Amino acid sequence: MNIKTDLVDTPWVSLLDTRLSATPTAYQCDFESIGALTNKINVGDTLFMRGGMIRLKSTLNLEINTLTAIQWQQAPALLTINHYRIKNNVGMTEALLGKYISSKKQLTINSAAEYIQHLGLTLPNCIYIHSDKLAKNIGHGKGLTPSGDDFLIGVLAVLSSLKTVHPQAETLFNHIKTAIQLDINKTNEISAHYLTLALFHHFSHPVQWLIHDLFTATDASTLNHRVMANLNIGASSGADTLAGILYCLNNVLLN
Repeated sequence: MNIKTDLVDTPWVSLLDTRLSATPTAYQCDFESIGALTNKINVGDTLFMRGGMIRLKSTLNLEINTLTAIQWQQAPALLTINHYRIKNNVGMTEALLGKYISSKKQLTINSAAEYIQHLGLTLPNCIYIHSDKLAKNIGHGKGLTPSGDDFLIGVLAVLSSLKTVHPQAETLFNHIKTAIQLDINKTNEISAHYLTLALFHHFSHPVQWLIHDLFTATDASTLNHRVMANLNIGASSGADTLAGILYCLNNVLLN
């Protein structure tokens, strides 16, 4: 459930079933006892938010106390880069992405680059020189969050993580941020909300921890778990975000 508010600091709040991934400005709630909310609420319904309480003005008479919420664990900052490890983990992740896309869409995909080409995304010849061109992908694709937007969130998430260990990561992040802010009205309201959060270094739990494990994991099972958790987000959002993550790692660190 996505809620538009009149609050300057929090213009958008989401209520998520516990089976969905934790995201910024969202509360995970156990809705199992009341059944499917889609049958009980409608677009445009009014609710009240005050003192940490969310009250739905509907036949549900639902009240959520956000003061009891527990913060999910953020991924720790990177301290070093092991290029051999990251190259190995990126290779395994690209193989998992290709296998997933091939089974879901009956396509033969062998790398993130092939998947990005399939999506029709715009890439600069060199990310260090023309990183602002990545913003041309805003709003590209279909869905609640278009493929181009999910891809950009993946790119931004990697650069955000690299800022403590890579001398040019913050500069690249800020160049892309400026370009995105100029064109953010080219996408829909929901996707613009998540892009805006990404511009201020706020990313979902699965994305944060996948990037952390791409840098640190030493066993295939840990990495496989993180990759699949991302790939299973939405119809294609997880795969599109993962494509952005792999693109950024390949072009900023490995190529």
